[in-house]
Amino acid sequence: MGSSVAERYISQISKKRVFFKSSSASKVDNRSLKGMKKMHEQKNGSTSSKSTFSSLWLAKKFLSVKKLVKTHPLKKTSSGKITRIEDVTLNQDSRKIKKSSNVVGTSSNIKQHGNNEEVLRKYRKFKKFDIVEDYSDHYYKGSNSEKWQPPRNWAKKIQEEWRVLMELPDTIFVRVYESRMDLLRAVIKGAEGTPYHDGIFFFDICFPSDYPNVPPNVHYHSGGLRINPNLYENGRVCLSLLNTWSGGKNEKWRPGVSTMLQVLVSIQGLVLNAKPYFNEPGFAHSRGSANGEYQSMIYNERTLIYSLKTMVYTMKNPPKHFEDLVIGHFHDNAVTILTLCKGYIKGAEVGCCVNRGEKGANGLGKNVDRYMKKLVRAFTKIGVKNVKKFVSY
Repeated sequence: MGSSVAERYISQISKKRVFFKSSSASKVDNRSLKGMKKMHEQKNGSTSSKSTFSSLWLAKKFLSVKKLVKTHPLKKTSSGKITRIEDVTLNQDSRKIKKSSNVVGTSSNIKQHGNNEEVLRKYRKFKKFDIVEDYSDHYYKGSNSEKWQPPRNWAKKIQEEWRVLMELPDTIFVRVYESRMDLLRAVIKGAEGTPYHDGIFFFDICFPSDYPNVPPNVHYHSGGLRINPNLYENGRVCLSLLNTWSGGKNEKWRPGVSTMLQVLVSIQGLVLNAKPYFNEPGFAHSRGSANGEYQSMIYNERTLIYSLKTMVYTMKNPPKHFEDLVIGHFHDNAVTILTLCKGYIKGAEVGCCVNRGEKGANGLGKNVDRYMKKLVRAFTKIGVKNVKKFVSY
């Protein structure tokens, strides 16, 4: 639906003035919306320039949220020793995972798509921020706010959040909804040097009726997998910034100061990081020790397998309005992903530059090798060429 929906929505909003399906929905400040329209058009008027943050801006934002992440403690053994983390196992055929309706790991239902040139064209034109219509697959679609009449100051605050989100880095994409101003969906790309490299991770957000006095509700599309101490199988996102974990006054949500952008930047930089093992407070003290770094490496290797499985799951179930991004991203990065996997099979450490030759723990190569066939089949089904050479059948 893309830009046509956004343009139609903003141009007609002075007549429509509806953000919710309820006939008693709130009216919105037209001057604010006109300003948003102008900003949106300026950001999308030229295909030759990209609306991205500078490195300095991102660095400042990163520092502003640096201490906002804490997680729920993971279990230790009765002996008190730090052992392999139970919720990230390599056995993807376990009964627990088989019972999940959203389980990752099969490529059988992936839809085929058009030729590579057309897919990449749509991918290159995919906007970082846009207004869309259909929210039928949103996690919070049934929230009470569907028929709630929001106060004017609430609507203005959400508009302010939208303005900020019109300026996003290349690795974050957002969609907001024409008839449900309380809903938002975001996708974050995994950064290089992490076990999430070239993965894409989806989050559904709902702004409560008393926002911004309370933080937004955030749900992670987990596919039934625990890929991070902060991200649970049931979709729970554990952050002190979201008040889902205890923290100091300046670590928790601060009305009038904290923003949706801070939440997204926190997840990208502080949750999906190079050594997520140490996100767990119970293990943070072991950073730098021989045992702690070894356990972190083991955790990264397991997380890598989960990240690969999440890729297949996402290709199979691309969320609405992000289909072109999902398919285009994996068309554009399939060879890079498989090349990195080959490096891991040869013994490279997860998250390193493969060419540097850091060695990982024993066993990773076999697990990656076993899963690569499924990954190649998934890439082939969406139309990626020249990837079968990476595996032998």
